[in-house]
Amino acid sequence: MDLAGGAQRMGWMARHLRSALRLAGTGRWPRLEMALKAALAALIAWQLAHWLPLAVAEQYPYYAPLGAVVAAYPSVRASASESVHSVAAIIAGAALALLAEWILPNEGVLVPLVVGVGVLIAGLPIFGSARSWVPIAALFVLVIGAQDPLSYAAAYAGLTLLGAAVAVVINLLFPTVPLVQSSWAMTSLASILADQLDDLAAGLRSDDPPSAEQWRERLRAIDPVLQSVRTSGADVHQSLRVNARARRERGNIERQRSEAIVLDSVATRTADLTDMLIDVHVAGQTHADIEDRLKEPIARALCTAADAVRPLGEESAPRAPEVGMLRQEVRNLSQAVAALEMPDALSREMAGAVVTALRRLLGALASGLEDEDERAREEEEAVRPAS
Repeated sequence: MDLAGGAQRMGWMARHLRSALRLAGTGRWPRLEMALKAALAALIAWQLAHWLPLAVAEQYPYYAPLGAVVAAYPSVRASASESVHSVAAIIAGAALALLAEWILPNEGVLVPLVVGVGVLIAGLPIFGSARSWVPIAALFVLVIGAQDPLSYAAAYAGLTLLGAAVAVVINLLFPTVPLVQSSWAMTSLASILADQLDDLAAGLRSDDPPSAEQWRERLRAIDPVLQSVRTSGADVHQSLRVNARARRERGNIERQRSEAIVLDSVATRTADLTDMLIDVHVAGQTHADIEDRLKEPIARALCTAADAVRPLGEESAPRAPEVGMLRQEVRNLSQAVAALEMPDALSREMAGAVVTALRRLLGALASGLEDEDERAREEEEAVRPAS
């Protein structure tokens, strides 16, 4: 093996991969960033395996880049955790195969035995999501390493651990904070919620109440996008462990966390309003509907709420004016309900419930602004020179 030539080639490829990583590290292409880090880890692990003065490493060098693939996760914590789980599963599977071959040399019984027992052992929580590696590793030791199972098992586990360790180090050197993914999810949710509020207003403004089918066509799939926001938020939180970028991104992280809380609350309030309005304002409904003179004030409040919700998730998107306008619209609606003669108690209760739901939506949006004001004051005090 030409060590000098190998080192030169690896250095050339590593420099180009590092340049690509810096470009992808802006966070605009998180999957590309993870792919490049996995490629760099696989390259280094492959070269290290060839440099090891061991016969098994020269015979099975491909297990080193396999370890890099196994540990290819966005965060350092996830990468290290999956590495431990995978290597533990490989060791368990290899040990199972060696023990079974020692006890039962009959190949006809050996393969189904290690598969069955391997699947049982894989159920232990210690292996996490890498549990399928237990029976796979056992089969590999029996089939591929049949000539020298002990050496093969050592190479399999050791080189996989080497590649996984390289991947963890690469993650430490090029940490990821998946803020862009979280931002995309939040912007998508804000847009869907705003569209839903606009659709509710359009339904109230229609000459005739929409039918149940027409209302169903107006309903937006909020829950899957809300779950995406929660998942991406959890990914950001997990990525902060052992992450040198976490301190630099603290302001953006706090802003996203605050807006995610607001969006979660707004989603709940929007769902409540949607259920309430489509329950009463529907064609053929026999019990109380929204009073005609209140439909336009409610529709205006809903449109104003949509304008306040839509900027959520966008960087430096001020929504204070829209929240102030929503506060005024809710105040006007409340005054109109108080001054209006209702035909019956049920109609008054329904109007009051709509006002309450809008106030709760306003409260969710206003709480987000209060959090922003408090963070702005803290940042101002932090940079203000001592007197």
